[in-house]
Amino acid sequence: MSAFRKFSAVAVGASALVMVFASQAAAGSGEGCGGDGHCLRFSFNSDQGGSQTYLWGSNIPDLASYKFLTLGGGEGYSLKNHAASAANFSPYPATVYFNSNYAGSCDTLSDYAYADKLHNTYNNNASVRFNYSGSGCYKF
Repeated sequence: MSAFRKFSAVAVGASALVMVFASQAAAGSGEGCGGDGHCLRFSFNSDQGGSQTYLWGSNIPDLASYKFLTLGGGEGYSLKNHAASAANFSPYPATVYFNSNYAGSCDTLSDYAYADKLHNTYNNNASVRFNYSGSGCYKF
């Protein structure tokens, strides 16, 4: 095998490995927790009611592309500006922001905390930051 072919084979293999690790760090969503230990569930209604979606992985600067997934009131709606309650299923805090890009009023859910009615971001939630407790945020 020529040196060029050996180099090409190694480069392709390394690129595939980088893509696998990069995808593991990306944010995910579904009908249950998945990923690296961070897991936040949004519910369409107060008291953890209605349709729900679980988020995990990396921070999410804009919730616009995420939807409520389970059966119930709100199924199919965008998460952005439609979540009334949330639950943190991880040993790390999670902070929900009023605006995209982690700005504005916020609610922080400590490890394993429930917010049966979000305080500062009730139906006005645009971004999520994992493993972060925002200063000036309402604390659950």
